Amino acid sequence: MTSSNEFEAQLSALVHPHEIITPASPDYQPSIETWASQKQQHPRIVLRPTSIDSLSQAIAYLYSTDLDFAIYGHGFMSTSAKDVVVNMTAFDEFHLDSHSELVTIGAGLTWAEVFRKLGEAAPDYGIVGARTPGVGVAGTIISGGFSWLSSEHGCISDPANMLDAKVVKHDGSVVWASAEPELLWALRGGGGGFGVVVQFVLRVFRYPQKIWAGPILIPREQLSQVAKGIARLVSEPVDPKVTMFFYVMKKRLLQSIRADSDMLVIHAFDAHGEGHGRANFQWALDIPGTVDQTRVMTLAGVADLQDQVQIAKGTMKQFWSPMLLRDVSEDIIMRTMKWFEEIEALNPSFADCTYVIFEILSSRDPAGSASRCAWPRPVGTKHILLLGVGCPSDAGPDEENVARELAIHAPEKVLGAGEEVHHIPSGFEDYHDPEKIWGAHFPHLQHLRRQYDPRSRFKAMIA
Repeated sequence: MTSSNEFEAQLSALVHPHEIITPASPDYQPSIETWASQKQQHPRIVLRPTSIDSLSQAIAYLYSTDLDFAIYGHGFMSTSAKDVVVNMTAFDEFHLDSHSELVTIGAGLTWAEVFRKLGEAAPDYGIVGARTPGVGVAGTIISGGFSWLSSEHGCISDPANMLDAKVVKHDGSVVWASAEPELLWALRGGGGGFGVVVQFVLRVFRYPQKIWAGPILIPREQLSQVAKGIARLVSEPVDPKVTMFFYVMKKRLLQSIRADSDMLVIHAFDAHGEGHGRANFQWALDIPGTVDQTRVMTLAGVADLQDQVQIAKGTMKQFWSPMLLRDVSEDIIMRTMKWFEEIEALNPSFADCTYVIFEILSSRDPAGSASRCAWPRPVGTKHILLLGVGCPSDAGPDEENVARELAIHAPEKVLGAGEEVHHIPSGFEDYHDPEKIWGAHFPHLQHLRRQYDPRSRFKAMIA
């Protein structure tokens, strides 16, 4: 095996000294953090290129070796490697062309940075960007990418939203993906592994900036009423500018309102404003014991409501099972909450590390032909059920295996045995079947993986 000193010396000949981070550096740990702690491999070296030239030379070198390496954004996809992590956060460009209504953004930005920069440059504009602001641009797009605006405008990676990408290929050459249309197609939700993306070109558009949004906290004992209300809401056509999350917030996170127990959360979003929003969610606001924490804010403000999520990064072993749903019924909600209660009864520490989030009206069919996106999405799916089972990061192998098994069997527990399951690329795990996720597009994506990664050196969802 090549020693750390040997390949550090070889990398030093290709990049600037400040672009290499060793385990002794205070920048090392923040540069390698993964969401799921069990996936952390503690790389021997972190490379943080600050230019495309440095990145190109490094990728060409790493690809030619037997070193284990990975491309890292902000860690929410839990990417790691034994030898070298290539940290992309220095690629933080932002350029708005107001005439064409296109923005070119660095792949290393977080969506919080994108929303902030867009708000400064064009306050009346919106962008189809991730709902969790701390996640990185590149990882979101290569896995499809859902937004508060997805019920109206589709996934971030859809052709109407993502127009182009600059890519460093395995040999170090640089290309705009639009010059190689099949590469651009593969980047639209294909799960990565086709090169290293350094920039994206995305569309922006005028969008309301007086959005009524925020949490409506409801006592947990009112679950039946909440389930009925959500099922009733989605049973009729809903304006595409209206969407919501539904989840449980633990009592220990509710000190500011002195809650006596866990609370259910309806996280509302209505881009038509407060009057329209309150009319749509009056059923929730009227439930006894409700605490209304909604307010009017910009799109960037909506994103900021989720900015505390990143605090949990690296604090637990996590196993995901996120799914697309065509319908959300009262029965599905109640069965999902029963599943969560069973985990609470099994092990309270598991419950503290387990996520149950209904992302209601958060998807739509791709505009035009589904063949234009690498990830076609099942027809008619409108909602996401995000299930993530975890245990504390210091849990032993037995507890880790239990958490993993709970995640594997979660879909059949909440949907029922024999029901069709549509996992989504974000949250991809090794127990998911990629052929089912990408469907008819899977063979062609495999072909493109061999074309753009002939030695199978890039880490990707599709082998």
